[in-house]
Amino acid sequence: MTDGETGKKLESLKKIRLSAMMLQVGFGGENLGEFIQCQVELEALAERLQVEHGDLVTAQQCEEAKGSLDAFVALIDQVQEKAKHLLDSPGPSRKKPPALG
Repeated sequence: MTDGETGKKLESLKKIRLSAMMLQVGFGGENLGEFIQCQVELEALAERLQVEHGDLVTAQQCEEAKGSLDAFVALIDQVQEKAKHLLDSPGPSRKKPPALG
């Protein structure tokens, strides 16, 4: 994965996380219809996460995270850390910089 691809993945993950955090208001309200709509949107975000980032997250993880906004946000945070780690670690196409000294 190139730096550009990883950067795009991180940006996409940020957008998914932001969308999930916006659902927090609906989940906290007393309106049952709004709560149900937020649950539907959370499930759609979990499916989007699986489709767009299936190389970083499993279908089972996404399925389990559909049940709780907190679990979903925690999963996104884990996936972001994986993506950042990929960006920071040298891959086959990247060479380690020479040691100083």
